[in-house]
Amino acid sequence: MDQIKEQESVNKGTIGLPDNRLLELKRVIVATIVGGALVCLCAVLFIDKNVTKSIAEINRDRLLHLRQACERTNNGGKYKIEPSFYIHVKNESLLYCLVFKSGTTTWFYNINRWAGYSEEKILDDKTDNFMLARQKYPWENPQKLLTSMKNAYSFIVVRDPFERLISAYEERLLGQLHPYFKKLSHQIYKRYHNDGNEYGIPTFQDFARYVVDQNRAEQPSDLHWRPINDLCTPCLARYDSIIKMESFGPELAYLVNRTQLQEKIKSVHMNHSRRDSLKRLIEKYFSQLTKQQYEDLYDIYRIDFELFQYSPESVILYVNGLTVL
Repeated sequence: MDQIKEQESVNKGTIGLPDNRLLELKRVIVATIVGGALVCLCAVLFIDKNVTKSIAEINRDRLLHLRQACERTNNGGKYKIEPSFYIHVKNESLLYCLVFKSGTTTWFYNINRWAGYSEEKILDDKTDNFMLARQKYPWENPQKLLTSMKNAYSFIVVRDPFERLISAYEERLLGQLHPYFKKLSHQIYKRYHNDGNEYGIPTFQDFARYVVDQNRAEQPSDLHWRPINDLCTPCLARYDSIIKMESFGPELAYLVNRTQLQEKIKSVHMNHSRRDSLKRLIEKYFSQLTKQQYEDLYDIYRIDFELFQYSPESVILYVNGLTVL
């Protein structure tokens, strides 16, 4: 009944209009309906295209973006490739640049297992798996490394810079499972607290200040939170795959299929599971920072954000005094 009344009202509104005006009005209505339908259809097609995008296509997009970002940033400000953190597994034709706190547990497990080390030794908390791997897979000089990249499947595993920072803080400074980090944790606390406490635990704000101060003093930061651009100089490398920790499972499967290592690579998780959600941790830790502290911290990882298509949007909502436009 309401629809009938509404239609009658429309009809009354058009009574008295000249035929040419009525025809024009009808054309506008039809054009509006068709236009709206096309917009909806285009939106559906756009969404469907992204949803169904294969990992191979996503990987090609990442590699293309990396090249373009490197051009914009003058190769990330680097002029010579840093070879220290590349591991060349010749028997499996793999070349991996390790980014600490970005899937290294899985790769150290497999790489050192291929080297013949026991699972017990590899999974021991006291084992330095990087040094263990270096005994079997020696460091290559820059020129040899660049040649190896042409003859092996080269890849890197990356992670959101601030999520990586949170993970390093929680596992290394709060967890204190290793004597070195236990000592460093107390040193950072004493540096920013003059309360006579020899064994205090630093807040995330203390940690952020420490990271910034080390950077300003041009002192090398710990490998667990050193920028990816410093660890792997990705603009000077050639990669076949860029894997992201945020979608590690399916992208690892893609690499396994590409390299035909289905029976040799196993995903391993050794780190302690966190009790809070990632969103809660971001709010908990970044709400401790002032606007200036956030900006100083972001500046250190700015290149990483740009090279690997990450955004600090999820963080800036919680920073004190930071206005979101």
